[in-house]
Amino acid sequence: MRSAVAQVGSTKVAVVGTGAWGVVVASQIASQGREVTLVARTHEEAALLSSTRQSPRVPGLALPDTLHVSADRQGVISEASIVVMVVPAQSMRRNFSLVSRDLSPGAVVVSAAKGLEIATGLRMTEVIASFTGTDHPICALSGPNLAAEIAVGKPASSVVACADDLAGQLVQAILTTPSWRIYRHHDVIGVELGGAFKNVIALAIGIAEGLEAGENAKAALVTRGLAEMSRLGQALGGEALTFAGLAGLGDLVATCSSPLSRNRTIGLRLARGERLAELIGSSGSVPEGVPTTRAALQVASRMGVELPITALLGEVIDGTLDPRVAGARLLGRRAVRERVEETAPPSDSPIG
Repeated sequence: MRSAVAQVGSTKVAVVGTGAWGVVVASQIASQGREVTLVARTHEEAALLSSTRQSPRVPGLALPDTLHVSADRQGVISEASIVVMVVPAQSMRRNFSLVSRDLSPGAVVVSAAKGLEIATGLRMTEVIASFTGTDHPICALSGPNLAAEIAVGKPASSVVACADDLAGQLVQAILTTPSWRIYRHHDVIGVELGGAFKNVIALAIGIAEGLEAGENAKAALVTRGLAEMSRLGQALGGEALTFAGLAGLGDLVATCSSPLSRNRTIGLRLARGERLAELIGSSGSVPEGVPTTRAALQVASRMGVELPITALLGEVIDGTLDPRVAGARLLGRRAVRERVEETAPPSDSPIG
């Protein structure tokens, strides 16, 4: 295999998913003159995006002239060296079952979805691997990735994790732009779990915001949420330091602090008395934090890991526990020694 950097110029990229994040990822790649095609669901959608050069999901973003849009999934996927899956976590299996049939030999698959499959508790790269086995390198893209900010060129950093470092280098080179810095990592489990679990804590932060619990309470939720994320991640085989990086703490801070975060917004509205079913009905989709909360609890039970914040959040989103009661229960838990060794890096360990 040639060096990853040497392959960049001849690499064809397919981005599957025309949601906001899919459009932004495809546009970022195309902005650097790469050959990239956005795979639309229908010929009508492809024709609309191609003719208007705009997506209703990303207002104000003009699609680069070099970005192609096509509904010919089979033709696009069969020619692509890199396939980026940017679909909701709960539909990854259905979507990739179609894509997997047409992958070219050795093509690299990148998951840009953040969540756990509710039926199995699997991470997205595990769902993908259930179709590909070891025939294709599989990467996970995660980090503080607010699509609206990256779309307008605000500075951002993300991380791509892959067990195959050459494949990781190739994806890193393809995604990097002057305003979007991509780091490389080997801990796929930690990177994926961080990206999925931060949506759970963002829901809790939204609830705290809606209850006007204050900055101290939100800081405690973020910190202890990070501890829960790290405990579960390490039980699954992830590394502690990963959760102090972009895919852990970085994504957690961005998602919990930004009004652009859909999970945080849903939590806030739950605290104000709105029903989850009504919120989902009005938006037409389920925020990733909801099924991931349920999936994380199933996985934690299987692994014997305690997730007190997540457990109470599960009762809140199921409608069996009032948010105010959940907060009181957290405060009423038995006082113990704080364990920070799970998430804090050594004092001489640089992070950057």
